[in-house]
Amino acid sequence: MDYFFVSHDKVRRYGKDLLPGVDLDLEAYVRRRGALKEGTPFFLGPDMRPMEPLCSFFFEMAKTLKAKSLADYTYDALDVVDFLDDLEFPTDLLSVTEEDLVAYRDDRTQYQDEPVSPGTWQRRRAMLNNFYDWAVDDAKLLDKRPYYRRRNGKDVLAWGATTELDVRHLAYEQWRFLKQVGLRGLLPDGGLDRSFRGLAPLRNSGAAELSVTTGMRLREFSCLLDIEVGRPRRDASPTDVKLQAIAKYGLPRVSTIQDATLRELDFYRRTERAAVVAASARTLWKHRAELFVVDDVDLKQMKLRGQLHGRRRTFRVEAMPAELRRITVIEGEKGLEAMGLFVGRGGRMLSKQRWEQVFGDAHARTLRTCADLGLKLEMPARLRIHDLRHTFAIYMLQMLTQAVLEDEIARVKAGGNAAYLADHLSRNPLLILQRLLGHRQPRSTMRYLTYIRNSNALVTKAIAQWNDQDKTYADYASMLTGGEAA
Repeated sequence: MDYFFVSHDKVRRYGKDLLPGVDLDLEAYVRRRGALKEGTPFFLGPDMRPMEPLCSFFFEMAKTLKAKSLADYTYDALDVVDFLDDLEFPTDLLSVTEEDLVAYRDDRTQYQDEPVSPGTWQRRRAMLNNFYDWAVDDAKLLDKRPYYRRRNGKDVLAWGATTELDVRHLAYEQWRFLKQVGLRGLLPDGGLDRSFRGLAPLRNSGAAELSVTTGMRLREFSCLLDIEVGRPRRDASPTDVKLQAIAKYGLPRVSTIQDATLRELDFYRRTERAAVVAASARTLWKHRAELFVVDDVDLKQMKLRGQLHGRRRTFRVEAMPAELRRITVIEGEKGLEAMGLFVGRGGRMLSKQRWEQVFGDAHARTLRTCADLGLKLEMPARLRIHDLRHTFAIYMLQMLTQAVLEDEIARVKAGGNAAYLADHLSRNPLLILQRLLGHRQPRSTMRYLTYIRNSNALVTKAIAQWNDQDKTYADYASMLTGGEAA
């Protein structure tokens, strides 16, 4: 069985050569109303005919899922199909028994060379549950699901439990070492390391600074447009960025970028970014038919207007998905200029894999430097980009709590009344942090509180160091609690 994913870009790029002699405008066909969504999978048998029921099931799933989720579910479904085909008595998804599915669960979670994690199995179980819900309730292919489900939602496919949030943060010395030595390629004493061969150190360190001071996820900061961040203000006030389409689950929130971070990003903008934009103008021009070419920027309403695949389109910036942002350009003096804030070769935004490689190389450099020079600094054995978000969350929660307590003590000493319930709710550190991080459920934020309560004196010392060296967290927390109280 072969499988493919719908790709409008490939149709635009290679469509003219796919069906020579056939009078069909493929580009108009994939853009028609009711056309299959980008990333929709379809499956073909040896005779190149659609394989059912997988095609119909995923066509239905494509109505609500994004391309990444569709791809994950596709590979999960193919894994189940391969297992059922390799049984002593091969079967398929519609003829499978409860014993076959239990055997699949045990094989993948216990017996194969590298058992899957509870999180991965939870996703595969969700795919199977969705498939049999569809087969029974919508497609009417089965009278009942092949396995029993209890009233509480548990069934024979349930296995394992996802672990608690793995909260890892960086102390101030660790963060500075990662930024200066790992990402910027300097020596521990601040001197220039001429052996450093890393690319775009200002871009990489600026992105890390943005994440650690705002709590943005990788998908969020990597897909920002330059006009969203803007230049530093004369009064050194922070800038608010509205996140929506690129935020997790599409939950809208406002992220505040402090003046110190804005100034660092502006330095990158005027140096490395300017050079990349100029060098990539011709390359982008060659691919202009595939790009969203903006000719009207409305900064007041934050809207972009331009040509996209032969049509005049208008988008609100915060509502632009990551896929659209990656192809957004504007016509400049030397050709097309990328509108993304963080750009790589060719003027395109960096992929998730490329960012992970950048931070992976930076972390490896810090470990190697510490070992070669015999430094006392202990860098984490593991480091993820998401650890920068955890760092922001832990220190911001600590600063928010401290700001509320200090304000309450000052209020009582001044002879005022204790805060009313509404004041406590509006200034609750957990609720503020939940909003800052864009968590959908309060329990996700509660995990940080549990972590802080269980932390030792080393965490307290690390927080004090951040507060002494950089007032970002303390000032930001004071502004938030004061604003909420008003």
